[in-house]
Amino acid sequence: MTYPPNDQWGPGQYPPPQGYPPAPYPPAPYQPGRQQGTNGLAIAALVLGIIGVTLLSIIFGFIALSQIKRTGQGGRGLAIAGLVISAVWVVGVVLLLVVGAAITPTSSSTGSTTSGGAVPSTILARPAPTTAMQVSQCVKDVNATEEAMEIQSLPIVPCTEPHAGEVFATFSAASGAYPGDAGFDTWFADCSERLAGYSPSAASDPDTSISVVYPTAAAWARGNRQVTCVAIERSGTTTTGSIRDR
Repeated sequence: MTYPPNDQWGPGQYPPPQGYPPAPYPPAPYQPGRQQGTNGLAIAALVLGIIGVTLLSIIFGFIALSQIKRTGQGGRGLAIAGLVISAVWVVGVVLLLVVGAAITPTSSSTGSTTSGGAVPSTILARPAPTTAMQVSQCVKDVNATEEAMEIQSLPIVPCTEPHAGEVFATFSAASGAYPGDAGFDTWFADCSERLAGYSPSAASDPDTSISVVYPTAAAWARGNRQVTCVAIERSGTTTTGSIRDR
């Protein structure tokens, strides 16, 4: 490289020393290297997804994908796997809730199916041992305690008057030791079958329930084996007329 003669330099300008090389270009800025290794949040997303902590797994998974894209770390597949597993958890829980809601009965009472239709609910009833009712008699009110569902009174009224239930069958239970609640299922099944024969429309009516009236242990010990089947309005309202006429 050549420079002009000394007499051509302006005031304050000085030629560079002979043989001095030109100044080099400034060094290139520092470029940090890309981070190596597996992203920790990606690992956490996968682990949390496996154990069912779906919310944190989803959050960590998206953060991990963002960091991996910026830093070049490994673990993208782990983060995606965590997100997929979390999604499966969420879908599974939703399906369980939907299925559970679909099969949950509308009443906590037990039911039984007969040839005449479904009888959806029952009331466990234990009247006073002296109570004796006949078929086609109507019960004005069924007063039961909330805890034991034990009937305290069963006043009989003409079916033409407002009433809560109607006796549709009576039968004598098999002799032996007092069965208590263990015999209720058998007695309820007998009542269900008899309701279809007494009133097929009532047996298929979802608003009709069966109250099984059976003797107390003291009455059983004195020889009382009578079981009485009463059809009642499940809604608790009163009605008029016999269910045979429906």
